[in-house]
Amino acid sequence: MAMGVAGNCGIGRRGGRMAAAGAFCAAVLCTAAPAPAAPKLPRYETPYYIIYTDLEPNTVREAYARLTAMAEEYHNRTKGFTGAIRRKFSFYLFSKAEDYYDAGGLPGSAGVYTGARLMAMATPGMRGHLWHVLQHEGFHQFAHAMISRRLPIWANEGMAEYFGHAIWTGDGMVSGIIPPTRMRRVQSLIRDKQTLRFSKMLDMSNQEWNDAMSTRNYDQAWSMVHFLVHGDNGKYVKAFTDHINDISRGQSVALSFERRFGRDDRAFQARYEQWWTSLPANPTADNYTEAVVATLTSFLARARFLKMEFDKAEEFFKAAGEGKIQIDGAKHPRLWLPQSLVQDTLKKAPGLGEWSLGKKGNYPTLILTQADGATFTGAFKLPTNRHPEVLVELARPKPAPSSQPAKTSTAPGR
Repeated sequence: MAMGVAGNCGIGRRGGRMAAAGAFCAAVLCTAAPAPAAPKLPRYETPYYIIYTDLEPNTVREAYARLTAMAEEYHNRTKGFTGAIRRKFSFYLFSKAEDYYDAGGLPGSAGVYTGARLMAMATPGMRGHLWHVLQHEGFHQFAHAMISRRLPIWANEGMAEYFGHAIWTGDGMVSGIIPPTRMRRVQSLIRDKQTLRFSKMLDMSNQEWNDAMSTRNYDQAWSMVHFLVHGDNGKYVKAFTDHINDISRGQSVALSFERRFGRDDRAFQARYEQWWTSLPANPTADNYTEAVVATLTSFLARARFLKMEFDKAEEFFKAAGEGKIQIDGAKHPRLWLPQSLVQDTLKKAPGLGEWSLGKKGNYPTLILTQADGATFTGAFKLPTNRHPEVLVELARPKPAPSSQPAKTSTAPGR
């Protein structure tokens, strides 16, 4: 949803059939009536958010960890057009659906940014969708405060969808994910000539978006943003950044797009379509693998904090799976992570390659070696006053030198 609108992220949305991080997020104008009064709930302060919630401590701790990673990912990925985060955002998380609706939540939704507040409900039936929806809706709140209220609907929704697909790893997020099912849907739109012309997307108003609510528009907005960020090896990142800055300064969307990307919007759209239709079956497989390595490295960092040592990766995996790498959340809220995160991640680890432990300085590292010789190395640091810093490096073996003899020229004078 865009600034000044509220989103309706539906419940029944698995299998990539709908948009918005696996969900279809509708939007409606919310200016007709004043927002209900802010509900009175227990207050919890985190590095970037103030959480108001009546939920149990472990859900609050998970919200603490996720919101911290979420805000840092928003900021790191939008540095070209945002400043430092100088004030904390408010977030209301309800245990009861009726309280969520009374506060302004839309029927059928798990979370919403109304233009006044970010809210979500964590009832049992919504837990599986809550955090993905929050990543989408949370970006609207961030953009409202940190980027521009002039952000066009396609960019606002496209970036919200981009962050909605990011994978939380405990201490960070892996963004740039292309779910294969959604990629195929975009490719079908292109092949069937169902995409809107870029000029139409650029000019679309919030009202037009709401009046013609469609999965197609969400898919195209997301795929346009993804192309501008990652297409042709990042060729358009600076132009996209400059375009957002132009809009923030009040320039016309159409004129800025022409200035930054060229006058021929059809030719530029053809490049976008060619790029999307030429992608392999799982173009962000490395991103998914990086997320697994980063998540497990986050738990390796906590094992180090607990002064646990392992000789083999198997020993570390066993301890993590048995719940032996647990942090006291009351004493160390910046270090607490849910056991479900590591258990779910360990299920993905065996099929990815061979795991081993290494060392970098005084800290252990986690190494994944794949069949083609590619290695993912997870390393970490333990700052004093914040969560661990985790970095995953991917290295691929150099191609073997060609056995073909070098060609010699037979041109005259050579």
